[in-house]
Amino acid sequence: MKILKQTINIKTCLGCVVVQAEEEDDMYHLYNLINVGDAVEATTVRNVVNESKSGARDKSRIMTKITIQVENIDFDSEQCTLRLKGMSIKENEHLKLGQYHTLTLELNRPCEITKEHWDSLHLEALADMAEPTKKADLAVLTMQEGLANLCLVKAALTKTCAKIERSLPKKRQQGNQAYDTALSKFFSDIYESVQKNINFEVIKVILVGSPGFLKDDFLQYLLDRAVRDECTSLLKNKSKFVKAHTSSGHKRAIEEMLSDPAVSAMVGEAKAADEVRALQTFYDTLAADPDRACYGLSQVTSADEQLAVADLLITDTLCRSSDFAQRSRYVQLIDSVRSNGGKVFQFSSLHCTGEQLNLYTGIAATLRFPLPDIAEEEEEEQVESEADTDEGGDFDVDYDDLQSNF
Repeated sequence: MKILKQTINIKTCLGCVVVQAEEEDDMYHLYNLINVGDAVEATTVRNVVNESKSGARDKSRIMTKITIQVENIDFDSEQCTLRLKGMSIKENEHLKLGQYHTLTLELNRPCEITKEHWDSLHLEALADMAEPTKKADLAVLTMQEGLANLCLVKAALTKTCAKIERSLPKKRQQGNQAYDTALSKFFSDIYESVQKNINFEVIKVILVGSPGFLKDDFLQYLLDRAVRDECTSLLKNKSKFVKAHTSSGHKRAIEEMLSDPAVSAMVGEAKAADEVRALQTFYDTLAADPDRACYGLSQVTSADEQLAVADLLITDTLCRSSDFAQRSRYVQLIDSVRSNGGKVFQFSSLHCTGEQLNLYTGIAATLRFPLPDIAEEEEEEQVESEADTDEGGDFDVDYDDLQSNF
């Protein structure tokens, strides 16, 4: 990502930036940066109808620069495209003031983003965009008999490059020719997908996981085929393939592999591994010492007020809240945890780890010391809130109890 211009007043938090996405992953960073209500200016294609004096209508597509106030944001994680819908706030000869248009942000074309308030998370996102070391990637191949998923695990999202499916006959006995033939074709499909989708100049590690010995059989097939095909790129990079055990070949097995400390150490340069380690620490703590782990905004905020948060885990979905007051609460919590010496891990909702964290409300914390009363405090607050709501309001009558009293 190139930051071409940045004029943000730190005191007033007003200003704008001009950025240019250079690769697909940059679109995700823009998705995290742009909020509903922002003004975005970019070059776009617009259909224009010209009418001559004779009444003839001529349609054409022209390039024009427009500025909209964003009302809807749509990000396609598979295609890595970002579409912004909103109302025009600057009139030009092809678009009237107040007309709606959908901007599709494209690679290598600059766009200008103006906000009424740039908070610390926005500024952090800009810093991440400009940091080239954030681009460390790894590839993951999960497989089981008849199913394989080849994915790129980037700094912020997991992108499926290929899903390979092939029906295999049951292996009733050794030397089953039909099974061996089908398995060979299945391996061939995976081999071709690896060649097509893996750039060995960028990828540092290719994790291969499966139940049983399927991964071992495939890697042996891959090396034998590479020798036969004289595929030097595969042979030169065979040391990058790392085996790991998984319970299935589904995409969710990625987290299972990265949770293994030995595997995690091998891919330590990939940012996703840091989030996986933090999430696994939270899981382990919650199971072994539940008083040193909590989740939900109320509990985590209470823990932070007591200077107890060691690791804060939060999904980008919460940080992108269109509710300014709600977003401000999360930003203040993040800033407070950091100022108190805690670590903050922001999880992408498009990554398998983010999906797992969403099962725990999207926000959780591992604590420095036990807080056994934190859950009880929240329950007392809920009871008091319900009592205040019921006071002076409607009440329910249990007619069975009434009848039993007569």
